[in-house]
This record gives sequence, structure tokens and C-alpha cells, in this order.
Amino acid sequence: MSCKITLIGAGSVVFAKTLIGDILQFPELSDATICLMDIDPDRLKVADIMMKRMASKLKVKATITSTMDRREAIKDAKYVICTIQVGGYKPSTVVDFEIPKKYGLRQTIADTLGIGGIFRGLRTIPVMLDIAQDIADVAHPDCLFLNYTNPMAMNCWAIDEAVGIPHVGLCHSVFGTARMLASHAKLRYEDISYLVAGVNHMAFFLKFQYKGQDAYPLLFRALNDSSRSYELVRYEMMRRLGYFVTESSEHQSEYVPHFIPFGEELIERFKIPLDEYIRRCESITATWKDTEAKLIGDHGEIEVKEQSHEYGSFIIHSIETNTPRTVYGNVPNNGLIDNLLDRCCVELPCLVDGTGLSPVKIGNLPPQLAAICMSNVNVQRLTVSAALTGNREYIYHAAMADPNTAATLPLDKIWAMCDELIEQHQKDGFLGEYQAVVKGTGRAYAGTGDRIIATTKASAVRLDTPGSSFNLNVMVENPTQMEQDVQVQFETDSESISLAQSELSIKLAPESTSTAEIVGTINQVITEPTTINITAAKHVLAVGTTIYPRTWIHVDEAGYGHFDMSLSGFPCASGKFRRHAGNLELEMVVEDSAPKPSLESPQLGSRVELFFSQPNSNNICSLRILPLEDKANAISVSDSAASLSGVDYSYSQTKLNYTVSLTVPLSALGIPESGPVLLDALANLEALGDAHSGGKSLLTGEDIPQQYNDRACIFEC
Repeated sequence: MSCKITLIGAGSVVFAKTLIGDILQFPELSDATICLMDIDPDRLKVADIMMKRMASKLKVKATITSTMDRREAIKDAKYVICTIQVGGYKPSTVVDFEIPKKYGLRQTIADTLGIGGIFRGLRTIPVMLDIAQDIADVAHPDCLFLNYTNPMAMNCWAIDEAVGIPHVGLCHSVFGTARMLASHAKLRYEDISYLVAGVNHMAFFLKFQYKGQDAYPLLFRALNDSSRSYELVRYEMMRRLGYFVTESSEHQSEYVPHFIPFGEELIERFKIPLDEYIRRCESITATWKDTEAKLIGDHGEIEVKEQSHEYGSFIIHSIETNTPRTVYGNVPNNGLIDNLLDRCCVELPCLVDGTGLSPVKIGNLPPQLAAICMSNVNVQRLTVSAALTGNREYIYHAAMADPNTAATLPLDKIWAMCDELIEQHQKDGFLGEYQAVVKGTGRAYAGTGDRIIATTKASAVRLDTPGSSFNLNVMVENPTQMEQDVQVQFETDSESISLAQSELSIKLAPESTSTAEIVGTINQVITEPTTINITAAKHVLAVGTTIYPRTWIHVDEAGYGHFDMSLSGFPCASGKFRRHAGNLELEMVVEDSAPKPSLESPQLGSRVELFFSQPNSNNICSLRILPLEDKANAISVSDSAASLSGVDYSYSQTKLNYTVSLTVPLSALGIPESGPVLLDALANLEALGDAHSGGKSLLTGEDIPQQYNDRACIFEC
């Protein structure tokens, strides 16, 4: 029953020895052709010697070959096993630990989730896709891809989405944990049965039974055993979730936000081994020569251990001999777990026989288990999207969604850390190019963020004076890293306005902003809003401007002018005022439920400002009112040398708003006792009522006037 079995990553010789040893100990597979492939010639040589000596020791007729040509290794293979690590311990794994550590982010294993899992996935997925495509192109038509490479779920998800070949991800966490739990429950492994489902390293024992009886009470007894000093994280998670998770405590501690981010006390209490994978790698490196000698043996002798519990050999044997078995595999979620994301990679029981793998439908996970699985699936989805699309923003979003990262770092540090990791892995040659994003945002260029922006604004507009001129200010921003030539055309929707030129050509340097001015003329009095439109090429976002005639403020029978202001579409302030006996009498209600005035920087805190000017004048007077009971600190007037003596002032506050009333001499504000006056008003709020955050609102909706308020309201009260 000869078939070709290829091992990609044979340089992982300890694990390779286990996998191939398992296969060759099945009599039906003992004449297989085993093809070893690795990119490291020295390790491949060790693997080749080791496998040939093992075949000789077992006295089997297997054919052992080795090659550094991956496509040649995969050609005609019926089974391809993958055990690669892209970037290796050095430099890539060290980078995945050391750069996050600079930012205060600690990890234990960093190969499946977390920032380490994200970047291992970004490095690994492109290589996995190349292997999968080689399988699709040159392998046996019925070839099955058996993947042992982490991050398991991300790799398998990407293979399914991008190439779609038959594959299964294999991990020892299910059978390893099952045997551990049997020991903790003081049961023989042969007497227990179990059902596990979820995602890789975050799957749960939905059933743990002894001869058909629920054996979870034995696990809860172990949970409450004060002498137990092992698997503290996993038992704590079982206490909170009600189910035991498949992967070790050191892994589990970095998949959730509940342990590492809370500091040394919790880390020590739960015995979380930070930087554990670094320690393991250094131990392996330090003892490699001794390990190599033991693997290939002295004088041709080699130790062959009995078959392990790894699923790979059993799957191959079951398919080749039509022997039914149940294994746990990582496969696409095609309706298998209803409350996890469709097509994500799930881990659950699979029936395997001569027809291949048949995953078992689980239905719904308990909702708390689905929720915690989805916290991992979200990171996997975004990382796979980044790897498949090359969009850089998905890398940031994956890190933002990661439980440990999000609980440890603020957003600016997450982004800075990702940028540094991307740069370093690219410098090391293990990460491809990723599309740039708009600086300071999570949007990729992709025809949106890279658009040039052209905006316009009219200034010094006298709509009531035919023949008067105004300036149309044009600003063009180039966010791209290329020089741009921009042509902008202008047109008006009314004959009341004319422009000195109808188009403008601007040359923009990379990542620069350019401004220009076009002179316009008011041909006749304008009484309706009048728009100046601009158009340009599709890659330019062109924003025109509208010129509004002044608004007359309504005056009631008592001589009060009334005005209302809004913020984000909600009423935020209302007021009334009048000129009376040489004074301005004003009352305002401001819907600020948490006013926070600032005496040191009044322009930054909660406040009300009113701006007054006379028509045909560029002099503007500002009356500033802070929500304070102390009149001396509450009221100030700019651009006035007049004394504020004789001012009456009152202030009251409720839980939803505050009211200010005051009387100010007209002379202090530069306002005549009669005739038209221009008014604008500003309200700065900390909190709008009981349901909205605060912000800044202007009566006219324009910026604070600097010289002449083109939109100011007009009153004669």
C-alpha cells in the first residue's frame, strides 16, 4: 500500500522523528515513500540520516528521500505534513517578544494569539499559501494537507479562503488535556469519554464522562483542592465559565484579558511564566548538539519509541485502510458550530475512514463559550484579512481586538508597536509589503484615504453691497507620497456672483498642502443662500462653499431679540437680549449638565461668548461669560477700554443646565443705542444634557470671527 508522504519542515527533527516513527510503525504504511523537505541544509541532513536509520531499525521497506525543492517534494504526494516556523526563533520570535515588551506588553508563548500570534500569522500565511498552491498544482489528486504549524486557526482559515484544498489542522492539546484531566480526576484514561469543541487552543470539554456518567464533579473537586499548585489559570477559567479549556495555562493566560494585564501580584498568584517560549527556545538551542547526537544515534543505532498519540499517522492509516476512527481536527466551520463565525476555523471531532475526514456537527456552544471563542476568532479574522489583502489597517485592528493587548495598552501605543514590528520583520526579510494607511487613521488608501482634498471658503463677503469684492480661499491637500498636478474648476449657481477665473492649476509636492485665492464680485444684493461649486478629477474630493445672507433676529413686543443654538442637531442654548436704558440686557440658558469653566485658559473650558460689531466695521467686541457665581471672574470684555462697573449679574445651575443673566453698559461693548448691530454667539459645553457629550456650537455655524463676521446675525432691538 505504498504512497508518498511529504514532510515540509523536516528540520524540526524531534517532532519529525515522532511523526514519521508513528507512520512507519503501521505495517500497512511501512513501504511508504517519505520525502523530507527543509530550507536548512544542515538540519535536513540530520533528518535524512535519522529517518534512514529509523527505517533500518524498524526493518521496513520505506523509501526515504530528501530535497530542498519544495515543489519537487510535493509532486505526486498523497499526504503533505507541515511543521514549519517562518523566521525561526531568531530573529522573528525574539522580535515578537522584545518589541512588545518595550511598550509594556508581556506574553508567555506568543505563537497562536496575541501580538506574537498576529505577526507569526502574517509571516507564515504567505508561505502556507504557497505550499497549498503547490499541492493544488502538482500533488496527488486526493492529497490531504495535514498542518501542525501555528498559528493553527489563522493558517487553516487562510488556506481554506485563498486556495481551498482539502486540509486539516492537527494539535495535541485535546488528547493531551484529556489524559491530564483523567489523572486529575484519578480515573483511568480508558474509562473516560469526552466531547470537545471550539477553536484551536480555545476549545472546551463540553462533556467529560466516566463510563457514561458526568465526571465534571471530580474536576470541581480538584478545582477546590487547596493543595493543587498546577494549571491555576485553566482551573480558574473553569470556575468562571463552567467548562475546562484545552490548551495549557501559559497559553490560556495570554488569550484572555483577565490575568497578565493586572500586574505582578496576579502573575505570581497564578504562576504565569512570562517569556516562557523564549526560555524553551533557548534551552533547545543550548542542547541542540546533544539532541542531534541522540536523534541520529551512535554507530548507526537509534532509539525508536512506541507510537505517540499524535493524530497524523492515524488519519493516514484510516484513509489508506478504511479503518474508522475519531480524531480532533481544525476544519472550516461549514455549519458545524452555529454560534461561531461562518467559515472560521473550528476544532471538533472528525470521523475518518477510507472516504476521508467527516467533521461532526456540534450545533450551539454554550453562549459564554461562544463569546470567549469569538474574542479569539475576531483577531484571527482580521489577521487573515491582513495577510490576504495586504491592507495594513487590518494589522492595527487585529491588535486592537486582541484581549491581552487591548487590556494592556492604549491605542496610540498599540499602533506604534505594530509599526515597529512591521518595520523590523520587513527589515529581517520575513514580512511583505503592506498598503500604507492614511496617517493617524485606520483607513487604507485604496482609493479613499489617498484622495486629494480641495476645499473652498469665501471671506469678506458683503452680500448687501453690489460691486463689493470677496476672496474665495482654496486649499488643496495631498496626503499621497507622490507629486500631484490638480486642476480645479469653479462655477456659481447664481448670476449674482462672478469669479475672476473659472479654473485653477496647482502642483502639489508629496504630503503637502497648497493654498490660493480667487477674487469674486457681488453683482447684486443676495437674499438667498448662493453656492460656489468646484469640480475636479475623480481622485480629488472637491468641496464647494455656500454664501448665506444675514439672518434678522426676531424681536418681540417687549423689544427682546430671541436666538436658539444647536449642537449635533440637538438644542444646546437659547437666549434673549435687548438694548434698554444704555445697557445690554441678556439672559441665556445653556444645556450644559457638567460645566467646567477654566480660569487659567477660559477659551478651553465651558463658556458662552457673544461677538458684536457694527455693519461696515471690522471691529469685533467679545463678551465672555464663564459659568461661575463670582461676577469678577465670570465676565470679561475684549477690545474695550470701558469700565465694567455697574454690571448686574446672576448665575444659577441645575443638574441639566445653567442660566446666566446680566446687564452690561452698551459702551463697554461698542454697541450704539440704536441702529443695526451684528451678533454671533458661541457656546462651549462639557456635556449636552443627560445623554450626549459636549462640544462647540456657533449661532451662525461658522468659525469664530477674526476680522469681519460674514455670517453674523443682524438685530435692531
